[in-house]
Amino acid sequence: MTLKSLASAALAASLMLGCTFSAAAQDVLRLRMNGDINSVDPIATTNFTIRNSAYLIYDTLFSLDADFQVQPQMAEGVTLSDDNLTYTITLREGLTFHDGAPVTAADAVASLQRWGKVDGLGKILFSKAESLTATDDRTLVLQMKEPWGQVLPALGKISSNVPFIMPARLAANEPTVPVTEAIGSGPFRMIAEEWVPGSVAVYEKFEEYVPRSEPASMAAGGKIANFDRIEIRYIPDSSQAVDALLNGEIDWIEDVAADMIPLFEGSDTAYIFANPQGGNSLQLVVNHLNPPFDNPKVREALQWALEPTPFMQAIFGDQTQLYQICAAIFFCGSPFESTVNTDRILTRDVEKAKALLAEAGYEGTPVLLPHVTDIPFHDHAYSVLKPMLEEAGFVVDEQMTDWASVSTRRASREPVANGGWNLFFTGWGYVDQSNPMTNVYVAGAGLDGWFGWADSAELRDLRARFAETSDPAEQKALAETMQSVAYDLVPFVPLGQAALAQGVASNLEGFIESPVPFFWNVKRKQ
Repeated sequence: MTLKSLASAALAASLMLGCTFSAAAQDVLRLRMNGDINSVDPIATTNFTIRNSAYLIYDTLFSLDADFQVQPQMAEGVTLSDDNLTYTITLREGLTFHDGAPVTAADAVASLQRWGKVDGLGKILFSKAESLTATDDRTLVLQMKEPWGQVLPALGKISSNVPFIMPARLAANEPTVPVTEAIGSGPFRMIAEEWVPGSVAVYEKFEEYVPRSEPASMAAGGKIANFDRIEIRYIPDSSQAVDALLNGEIDWIEDVAADMIPLFEGSDTAYIFANPQGGNSLQLVVNHLNPPFDNPKVREALQWALEPTPFMQAIFGDQTQLYQICAAIFFCGSPFESTVNTDRILTRDVEKAKALLAEAGYEGTPVLLPHVTDIPFHDHAYSVLKPMLEEAGFVVDEQMTDWASVSTRRASREPVANGGWNLFFTGWGYVDQSNPMTNVYVAGAGLDGWFGWADSAELRDLRARFAETSDPAEQKALAETMQSVAYDLVPFVPLGQAALAQGVASNLEGFIESPVPFFWNVKRKQ
């Protein structure tokens, strides 16, 4: 057995024996996220688990406050020239990376350029930029080719991919080559020698971090580290995780399965918080490159084969307050909510699905189903998906797996037999989906886009026109057209909109209301 295997086994044993680590519990915040920390690079992946942990390590130039307004974060401020083409950004004094090096404008330039190669909004920003340069250690200048009102919203976006700042020597890596050294300038630093993928990731308070003076407001303002140590524990068994929380062995669970919510009734150690901002929709992502879904008729058959209600019922049971049946591509409750072109998403018709498969000449190409078992939300959804697909005439190859494996495999463009894929479930949230500029499913970017690689020149044109107008009525009309075109293209199938039921230790306070879980400002009650 290797040293890493021995360490993993020892940590797993400590979890089973009550999670007894040497650090005192009052100095340690213990978290159970949806999935394993198998990477430290939030640019190389859009995996929310990696994004969530990255917020401990890295900081951003700008971010969003509780009113979804862009505010300076690492930036001291920004000035815009009279012709709306030149953005001059000044860094705050005293910013330091975890390795002791000062944060410079050159680090910010390299980090943003790397982010701009993979993020949808970042790609648009850099396509409209003439140059991004560091003019001195604290000043970077973004020169645009044309005025574009989405510059600061792009630099301040708070969800995947987040424009985190890392040292230029690390940002020199292409995004396809994940960074393996976790060096940021955020309120916590990762302890690399204690990181055991598949077991635990450990972070310590970064003493050199200087918070902003403003109160914390979503991702903006002062980030106060009240714990000396944060441990993200990988506990794949959901019932074991709930037991650990109720017994005081961990402090927070990102998503408690609906059938386990009654276990919290009467507990004085933990409670359920249904976070509407932290919710998402259940999204079945479709790979347009591999058979059978490279055929538009097969993709339409997939829409008719499914309907949201059974998925939501399987996931939430009688906890109906946690979901709604919604097919709006920009989320129900958002300014761009629409019902256009949703009939074949909201209504199941098995015979239509079978007829479309026949028209498409479908001859039983197996559909690979990567059944994720370590996230209850996904586990229940895959259990519903398989019989629905089979009833409609699809041949299904179901393989039990974990989320970390799926989040890695989904990047492959290879045929299924060579490590590629057909379908997988994910759950982009409100903050990502409600904005047409960050919603990956209306990008139509093909091989330059997000997983699934749906290609549509019409969507690309609609999105460009959306970015150029500030007229709310025109934006609304363009967003509705985007939904109609996207649901003909079928980059994904929406199967219900949900709130996350987070499990929280009763002795904690200071959580920030946000679509993304943040752990600065959190502390033990006195």
